[in-house]
Amino acid sequence: MNILDLRAAKEFSINFGMKALVFGPPGSSKTPTVNTCPRPVLLATEPGLLSMRNSDVPTWLAPNKKKIDEFFKWFEHSAEAKNFDTLAIDSVSQMCDIGLTESTSKHGLAQYGDMADYVYPYLERLYFLPQKHMFLIAKEEITSDGMRRPYFPGKYLPTQIPHKYDCVLRMAKVSIPNVIGEQLAFQCNGSYNVVARNRLGNLNDFEPPDFSALIKKALG
Repeated sequence: MNILDLRAAKEFSINFGMKALVFGPPGSSKTPTVNTCPRPVLLATEPGLLSMRNSDVPTWLAPNKKKIDEFFKWFEHSAEAKNFDTLAIDSVSQMCDIGLTESTSKHGLAQYGDMADYVYPYLERLYFLPQKHMFLIAKEEITSDGMRRPYFPGKYLPTQIPHKYDCVLRMAKVSIPNVIGEQLAFQCNGSYNVVARNRLGNLNDFEPPDFSALIKKALG
């Protein structure tokens, strides 16, 4: 080690990128918001992209594990991936369901284990991938105690994935103090019935649904 190799901590933060898990109810414009990401590429595991009918975002359709694996092999190893600053996945919830459906185990608990073993390594590597932003879309579930949170099947992923990512953002129409009428927004901090978080500390409770603007504000 040499003292000349030391760098300001903020340089590492900027180089790391913005890693966000975005969830919300159906019809809350989560997928179209991919259009606001800087230089995005979209991995679409959900059937149908009607809400993107006017979008030119480069997209790979992956309805099965074979197609998902093919995409990640390209994204993680091809020089062509340098053309993109943001990876969007619609949705990581569906990616989990695909892993569950294609499990070769015969018993339920083993199938959930197979699914977690398939999905978690991908999402962990994406978190640590430098110089890339992540816009990972999840479905919303409401727990038995009324909490709204990102949907992941099983018991392992619902705690491990949201805990890992820097921002857990709920996207929905909400009532914002001092603003007339409901507004579509990112909810960046948790409340009594919403699981949300931003480790950055400089985002308001509600922010406009523009991911590029959110990155600029968050990373400076």
